[in-house]
Amino acid sequence: MNRELAKKLAKVFMNKLSKDRTLLVQGSNFLGFVYDLYKKEKLFRDFVLNPKVPNEKKIAYLTDLSKKFSMPSEAGEFINHLVELNAIPMLGEIKKVYDYEMEKLLKLSKAFLIVAKKVDDDTLQSVMAKIKQSLNKELEFEVLEDPSLIGGFVVKTSGMVIDASIKRVLERFA
Repeated sequence: MNRELAKKLAKVFMNKLSKDRTLLVQGSNFLGFVYDLYKKEKLFRDFVLNPKVPNEKKIAYLTDLSKKFSMPSEAGEFINHLVELNAIPMLGEIKKVYDYEMEKLLKLSKAFLIVAKKVDDDTLQSVMAKIKQSLNKELEFEVLEDPSLIGGFVVKTSGMVIDASIKRVLERFA
């Protein structure tokens, strides 16, 4: 049941956005931001889950947030559904479905390039180009830092993981 609802909500959101690549990627970033906020910030989680807080306040807050991501006003219908159906805890699943549908539509994949520490832009561009060339695929990268990798990098897409980190090398020797 929840998976089906997540699919429907993801498609409602996608249909509210134009088929513009930039806007669709911003939509993914918006979903990711709100989901991270929900997971990491107790005050936000308490606010959106509290039945005593009127839905209008929740909708107003999320609508203001969506404007910071340049979401069109049509995205408000999605936000209304999200709040009315109490589906904010499902945002992780909604984002997965949304990203999958976006990748199909745009014929591109979103990839996470995780590095151990901040890397200069030239190095990042070089690594991203090599990865695109190796996979023969157009990728939209989001760069994250994870000091536990020690060095190297990890690339995650919806269908695979490439782990070229020092952490992984050391784990194999352990």
